[in-house]
Amino acid sequence: MTPPLPRVLFLAMSRNQEKHFRALAEQMPVDGRVINAKHPGRGPWLTALGWLWRRRDQLPGWLRFRVSKGQLNDGAHGRWFRFGLGLRIAHLMAGLMRQVRDWQPQVLFVLNGAHYKQQAAISWAREAGLKVAYLELGFLPNTMALDGAGVNYANSIPRQAAFYRNYSPRGEVADATLVRRPPRKPVGEPIELPARYLFVPFQVYDDTQILIHSPWVPSMEALYQALVETVDALPDDCVYVVKEHPTSKKAYPELHGRHPRILFANANDTQQLIERSLGVITVNSTVGIESLLLGRPVITLGNACYNIEELVAHADNRDTLRGLVSDPQALPFDGALVRHFVAWLREQYLVPGRWPEYGPDYPQRMRERLDQILSGEPF
Repeated sequence: MTPPLPRVLFLAMSRNQEKHFRALAEQMPVDGRVINAKHPGRGPWLTALGWLWRRRDQLPGWLRFRVSKGQLNDGAHGRWFRFGLGLRIAHLMAGLMRQVRDWQPQVLFVLNGAHYKQQAAISWAREAGLKVAYLELGFLPNTMALDGAGVNYANSIPRQAAFYRNYSPRGEVADATLVRRPPRKPVGEPIELPARYLFVPFQVYDDTQILIHSPWVPSMEALYQALVETVDALPDDCVYVVKEHPTSKKAYPELHGRHPRILFANANDTQQLIERSLGVITVNSTVGIESLLLGRPVITLGNACYNIEELVAHADNRDTLRGLVSDPQALPFDGALVRHFVAWLREQYLVPGRWPEYGPDYPQRMRERLDQILSGEPF
């Protein structure tokens, strides 16, 4: 007798996500239903309000990311705005409660999970005994990640170097060609790169990686200041080369030319910037993993899921960063460990492909990862 398909409730935050999830539910295959967070349908409204009221102490945490984005972008973020967000949560929760009461799914499926509505829905789902599956862009080109614990620093990938050293790669070769992201605005002409430099890619200023997972570098201005305060520790013939994130809504022209040993190279190719560098300094971007793949040592400044001793160097303050950059050629890089780490990501953890263009491996691997999450199977 064929076992029943797992019942998966997909929480879509947009029409595009809804299309993706409907196709995925059919192709994995699973017994899936999709609920749109903006239009969840009717449900027990008073029950949802009561649930939210009893957890009002958790509400600031759920709203933190959305409120921070509003503050950074000169948008609404005050008391009445937060009250309105709470009502939107209750509206979604009523629809979710109806779906779970009538259908009893096993898994709540979300993309990223940092949105305030998702935060509340995830909390309620766990209380109700549902598993949660978090979908996110993968660390390698043309991949996705599906994890039962979270995304980015909250994911479940092992953090011990020995785990990867003990893994036997199947011999597949990871694609080391980075995906080029066209800039939002004109960036001028490429600069002539110096002979010796450390590459520092800026990140999106209002992304979860900065607002949630970066304890001592809360902004790109703060990152630049950390460079200013450590540049004199570099060898005399070495500089920092910075590239602003090509898709960020915010630019930093006021920082250009401020310090003679901190150069901006917004028009240069990122892969070339990595390959010619002595090493890469990142808060916690996937550029860190891409840099390892391209054979360059990495220093992380924030909470990164690849903060693994022996794989990367980590600086949780300026003094540690000064010590690391004082001798760039002494930065740790274990090529064998990198190969095993990247092989495990590619062969065991990541799902090949991205919506909307993907092959048959995409839904098949999604289903395999979902089954692992349902079974609680450790890596």
